[in-house]
Amino acid sequence: MIQRLITPFLIVLVLGYAVIADDHSEVESFSINGLKVLLKKNTANNIISAQLYLRGGCLNLNESTQGIEPLLFNSAFKGSKKYPKDELNRILDRTAAQLNTVSGKDYTSVNLRCIRRYFNETWDVFADVVTHPLFDPREVELVREQLLSGIRQREDNPDAYLREIANDLFYADHPYQFNAQGTEQSMSNISIDQLNAYLSDKLVKSRLLLVVVGNVDKEELARKISSTLGNLPKGNYQPVFPQTKLHERANIRIVERELPTNYIIGYFSAPGPNDPDFYPLSIAMNILRTRVFEEVRTKRNLSYAPSAFVSNTFANQGAIYVTAVDPDTTIKVMMSELRKLQTEQVTQKDLRDRVTMYLTRYYLNNETNAAQGQFLARFELSGQGYSASRLFVENLRKVTADDVQKIANKYFHNLQFAILGNPQLVNQQLFTSM
Repeated sequence: MIQRLITPFLIVLVLGYAVIADDHSEVESFSINGLKVLLKKNTANNIISAQLYLRGGCLNLNESTQGIEPLLFNSAFKGSKKYPKDELNRILDRTAAQLNTVSGKDYTSVNLRCIRRYFNETWDVFADVVTHPLFDPREVELVREQLLSGIRQREDNPDAYLREIANDLFYADHPYQFNAQGTEQSMSNISIDQLNAYLSDKLVKSRLLLVVVGNVDKEELARKISSTLGNLPKGNYQPVFPQTKLHERANIRIVERELPTNYIIGYFSAPGPNDPDFYPLSIAMNILRTRVFEEVRTKRNLSYAPSAFVSNTFANQGAIYVTAVDPDTTIKVMMSELRKLQTEQVTQKDLRDRVTMYLTRYYLNNETNAAQGQFLARFELSGQGYSASRLFVENLRKVTADDVQKIANKYFHNLQFAILGNPQLVNQQLFTSM
């Protein structure tokens, strides 16, 4: 009875949010002195999200500059020429505005979240910390130590360390081999002179994308941009995208560590979000995740947390993940589910249920203004253009059972496994059989 009540509710929920998440009629694209801006008008709340994206990600980095963007922008939040630290903090505390930055493989975003009534004031703060940071040596060192603390803790967290090992294996000799969050050596050695030089070189309008979601008037926003970010140099940057990392054979890397369980992740090459294959692969991985959970955890109790997922990077990867006391038995079950998707078509009911589940999560994840801005930015930054996001739901609903089987055969091979745990329990031939 409970299941019969829940399913219609989810359908109503999905249909209700479809009106909000898929309505792009209020999205406007325009340019201010060469800076591209996406504005999505949302009058449903009084929150404004402004996100400034710096293109390039790992393509901007080398061995010595890993982590420079987190260090740069987190240090910028400690004070600017117009708003020294104490004044900046007073404004943020009084207005409840938030500044944060997120650095990934493909881009860094610098973000403002504020209430509409304080947008004038907080926009000025946001723009000044981005364009005129003080880089006070004491504050930079405090930020550096905070970031270094996080870096040093990676090896203490088995999941974080596992992904670092897997990334090094999978993306060897690829721009993604560089860590956007930095290494201990690179973070320790980046100087303030480097921060200033990097900001001067990279903070040009041709590299930037501004996305604003909220109840904001276009003309008002254009004036704000024109007098602040619009004064930045234009530059001559042309978008460059990393190549997909392909592997000719399966591989495995094991790092010995005494742990109660073994941590395992296997990566395979996957289509990026601008590839039509991304949609059937997303559904295939959703189906795979459900099946490995059922087979590994529910039926056999081999692991508490088996999973399967696909990333959202331009040079993309899919993965299977598990922690297991008995790695060989567990991975046999997971490999069997991979092969099953290659050899047997999913039923129409299973496909329909998985698509509905995927879309429900999508609508729920896009409720906030910030999430809607991030969604538009991903399409724009990937080279598709923000308007391609209108087809996201339609493209998922077009996926057929035949598409899922074809995509499994195309991509489920040459897995690159990283294992953190006991090497004596691992049959390497088993892990490199696919």
